[in-house]
Amino acid sequence: MKKTSIISLLISCMLFGAVFTSCEDMLSPSSERHSYEIAEDTLYSYWGIVKSLQNVAERYIVLGECRGELVSGTGYVSDSITALLDFDMSKATDGTCRFLRASDYYHIINSCNAYLANCDTLRTTGTLQPYMLKEAAQVTAIRAWVYLQLVQVYGEVPFYTEPLLTTDDITAFMIYPDKVSIDNLADRLAPELEKSLRIEQLYGLPQYDNYKNVCHSTKAMIPLNLILGDLYLAKGDPQSCEKAAQYYYDYLSNNQGQGLMVPGGALPDRNICYGYKGEGMERPNYGYTGNIPWTETGAVASDRESVTCIPSSTNKLWGTVLRGVNQLYGYDSEISVLTSDLNDTTSTTNASVVIRPQYDVKQLMASDAYYDLCKAQQFEICVGASSSTVGDLVLTVDTVVGDARQYWVQEERVEYENGLTNREWFIRKINPTGSFSTVAHMIYRKSMIWLRYAEALNRAGYPSYAFAILKNGLCKNDIWYPVPNSPDYAARDSSWAARYNDEWYPADWMENATCPTRESLIAYIDQLIADSVIVVDEETQIPLQWRAVTYENYPDDGCQAVLYYLDKREVERSPSFLNFSFEELNGNMAAEQIYYRTSLTERGIGSKSVAAEGDDKFTKGIHTHGCGTVPLVKNKESVYDYVKQITKKAQENYGVTLTKADIYSGSYDDVVKDCVEDLIVDEEALELAFEGTRFFDLLRVAHRRGDANYLASRVARRDPALLGKLQNPKNWYFPLPTK
Repeated sequence: MKKTSIISLLISCMLFGAVFTSCEDMLSPSSERHSYEIAEDTLYSYWGIVKSLQNVAERYIVLGECRGELVSGTGYVSDSITALLDFDMSKATDGTCRFLRASDYYHIINSCNAYLANCDTLRTTGTLQPYMLKEAAQVTAIRAWVYLQLVQVYGEVPFYTEPLLTTDDITAFMIYPDKVSIDNLADRLAPELEKSLRIEQLYGLPQYDNYKNVCHSTKAMIPLNLILGDLYLAKGDPQSCEKAAQYYYDYLSNNQGQGLMVPGGALPDRNICYGYKGEGMERPNYGYTGNIPWTETGAVASDRESVTCIPSSTNKLWGTVLRGVNQLYGYDSEISVLTSDLNDTTSTTNASVVIRPQYDVKQLMASDAYYDLCKAQQFEICVGASSSTVGDLVLTVDTVVGDARQYWVQEERVEYENGLTNREWFIRKINPTGSFSTVAHMIYRKSMIWLRYAEALNRAGYPSYAFAILKNGLCKNDIWYPVPNSPDYAARDSSWAARYNDEWYPADWMENATCPTRESLIAYIDQLIADSVIVVDEETQIPLQWRAVTYENYPDDGCQAVLYYLDKREVERSPSFLNFSFEELNGNMAAEQIYYRTSLTERGIGSKSVAAEGDDKFTKGIHTHGCGTVPLVKNKESVYDYVKQITKKAQENYGVTLTKADIYSGSYDDVVKDCVEDLIVDEEALELAFEGTRFFDLLRVAHRRGDANYLASRVARRDPALLGKLQNPKNWYFPLPTK
């Protein structure tokens, strides 16, 4: 890159508002929402930074989806979007496409740098409450999120944390340009983010109530744990993934109370999709229960999916109206505003957005690769009489439905013209039709956080726990974890744990099909030691003639727990980020809803409720959102089983035939982790499709594995011509501007 080009870029950042500016739009809090007039300029500068995120909100979605495999162009697709779909660097150049403009990112970064350099975070109120300390912590989170977007789009990018407010500053900086990439961004930003995290833990997030009836202020906040988790997950080595897992866990298990932090917790049981094909129907009919995260405009809460978004204004008088992604997906929006006085920002205002599908504006649609992935899923439904108990219902795979989330993701529009019926599908995920308060581009929601937590757990060495997030969810219920009857799972007292390592057993006992009682095992070992039949190592206290258990680390024989498939090795070495003892990680359902049909061709669908006992609550895994809810009593019958799914992926993706003994042996741990990661990547496509994360998810995994073909082969599922181009990682990134 030419030095003068970057100088011009940074001068542009400086001239277009890098210094503090007043923000008079919907992201600016009205004066009655703060009592510290002395900090007014700093406060408005903070909201100016938050507002500037609107300039990159739509490209987050467009660049994330157009470069993945889940969308393809329609007959109305523009040249600029086609260039993004084709990774055509000669046409998708910075500045010529409105979704590629590095200066918008650097404008935000330079504004953050200036804010952090000038904000007086030591000034306090009469109650010793810091004025802007919480806002300064949020600014570091915003800056980190923007840098992460830059390196995911452009690869290696210039890095600076000091404000560049004069041409001399820029020139001095350019003499020895500093660069960051996915490999080192976490290390460069983490020290400052850790300080901000401690501030957030102590003082919480800024609180400003609502934005002009658009959404609650907490929806515009980026929890520090989440951006730290994302940075380390992107770096990708096992140690970094352990750090990422801890950060995600700390968010999900937040138990600080007092409303100081955004609640974490279990997944809300609100987005369950289902489908069926009745007699005489040409294709399946789909439905869903629960809310759509993009309509959750209230304060962030533990029973809601949405966590962080970049909201659109509902009126140009209040700020940027985000309409680009709506139109790409085929929707035109109309804004209706009722107010007593448009010139009075404190007047009572009711605003709504009306969105309608329009055939001639739709540029992007779901690709064949998306439909193929949906069809490949096995939708499970219980079949039985309405009078049957849950235990009597027969768990059955409906081979026609596939993943039912495709209905939640899209809507079908039917038009009749000249006697012909025209059916067309529209991606409605961030475009709920009808009238609602705003369009919000989601940055974090619960399912996304849990899936990234699963990614981190898997690469940190806990694949069975990662799979549990997909299948059953994780919570603190006693019934959730394995409690088999064999002695190695019995409650351990201190003397037993000190004398014998539970990972070791007499070799001859491995041939015995019947497990002895714990008491007889202790007596047997003590007698062998007393008779000097076996010799104990003085340091480890492990009998020298014993060998390690190499399979059945968590045999399901005699185990009635829901998570019977958890690997014993993982459970026994589980670190703090697998300590599910927090109330927030308990299930949030007092009753489990099980859907059923009287036959696979029955049009109607019913549900049965199973109440939790005592303090126990239920959770569900993310896979159940689209592939059917499985009763706990039918858990082992499900096709979505740890051993079954790993065996299937190992054969399909790696040509390796694995048995249950192989999976738990430790000899194939790398293959097991790769298979679980493939399952997570599939689930990310099904759950997060069209939200803007897809290419970045593939990029993260390909970088972690050091395997360019991983990304290339998946994107090529929508266009085989892309395979060769994307096997060169240089073609994953757009060049920074050269003139």
